[in-house]
Amino acid sequence: MFESLTLPLLIAVLALWVAHSIFLNRRLSESQNRYRQFFSDSPVALILIDKKYRIIEWNQSAEAIFGWSADNAVGESIIEFIVPNFDKAHVNNVLQKASTEGISYSKNYNITQHSHEIFCEWRNRRLDGESGDILCMAQDITLSQKTLDELSKRSSALESVGDAIVYTDSKGLIEFANPSFFALELNDHVELYGTSIGNYFFKDQHTFNTIRSQFAIHNTWRGTVTKGSKSGEKVLSITITAIYRQKRLVSYIVNLHDITHIASHVDDLTYRVQHDPLTGATNRATLYDRLEHAMNRSKRHHEKIALYFIDLNDFKLVNDRYGHEAGDRLLQNVAQNIRSCLRNSDTVCRYGGDEFIVMIEEVKGEDHLSSIQNAIQTAISEPIYLDERTTLYAKASIGVALYPDDADDSEALIKAADTAMYIAKKEKNFNAREPILCVDSHNH
Repeated sequence: MFESLTLPLLIAVLALWVAHSIFLNRRLSESQNRYRQFFSDSPVALILIDKKYRIIEWNQSAEAIFGWSADNAVGESIIEFIVPNFDKAHVNNVLQKASTEGISYSKNYNITQHSHEIFCEWRNRRLDGESGDILCMAQDITLSQKTLDELSKRSSALESVGDAIVYTDSKGLIEFANPSFFALELNDHVELYGTSIGNYFFKDQHTFNTIRSQFAIHNTWRGTVTKGSKSGEKVLSITITAIYRQKRLVSYIVNLHDITHIASHVDDLTYRVQHDPLTGATNRATLYDRLEHAMNRSKRHHEKIALYFIDLNDFKLVNDRYGHEAGDRLLQNVAQNIRSCLRNSDTVCRYGGDEFIVMIEEVKGEDHLSSIQNAIQTAISEPIYLDERTTLYAKASIGVALYPDDADDSEALIKAADTAMYIAKKEKNFNAREPILCVDSHNH
């Protein structure tokens, strides 16, 4: 009876074992199929190699990256197959590290089927078990590496370029400045980062807002700014370029160049072109230019302009008695004294020889005209010390003409003032009029 019960029990156990084995095999088969599917479809190149670095498996992404099919790759040494000669020693060391330590990383060059050189990032992991197989995972980073290289080159260019460069975020807040900018040694460079370029370069945001409105037409604006530095004020040529991506503003690039020495030279040349070299008074050409602008303003504002034509009395006597150097000193001092009694906006011109013209805008009336003439006459009469023994006291004949009362153009107005000066000179009693007085004294 015992034997009759044992046999069915054994059969039942055997049936369960067979069923379980079938279930496990099916699960194993499904797991293997899923692994195969994952291995084959992975977006990363998956290459399985043995402990001698020979290729065992090669998925579709590896085929897409390197060009060879699995049939071509399996059995080949991965180092000999896809690694250029100059990088083989490096890759061999990387794979040895994976064999001994279980994992390794690298970035190295590889060769495709068509002999193209690409740059890949690798992650290598030793699989569990005694076989020593290594799973190599690779991504082609050639394009991203080229981008990084390009960015690195541009960054190096920004760092080494001679001109100062600043760039901002989309709001115009400064994010970066290269060494050439800091070499300018501007006084407020410590406050640079996070500051609006409007406030930093133009002292107020309104000025930059006006400039920014022009970027809708042109992406670039050029001009000059003045900034304080350790060595004094600097004049900077500034170019601001608006950078757009898909019609969206992303940054402003500011290029600066120190033109202080050029600006100073230009200012010096401009001064020389506009002024009399002996006295520093404006010259005749500058007077005509300023007079034209003044007459235009006068028409708009319905105001009057006065021209005072000044002729020094007995100037030739000074040259004859004391020499031309003394005459030059006299002219220089007279010009300086006239300028000192007038506003900065008034024009003092050496018209020629010993003749000066003073142009006054916004004349208020007869009293105003008289007070200015008296001030000029007083300034001219200031004592001029030639040396410890000689002092000169200059006197002058002065005529005045008004625009538009006496003339309606510059030439006619100057002629009217000149005529008024000669009339004033003739009206004087020439025997009684005061010449340039030359006083000898030991008290100066």
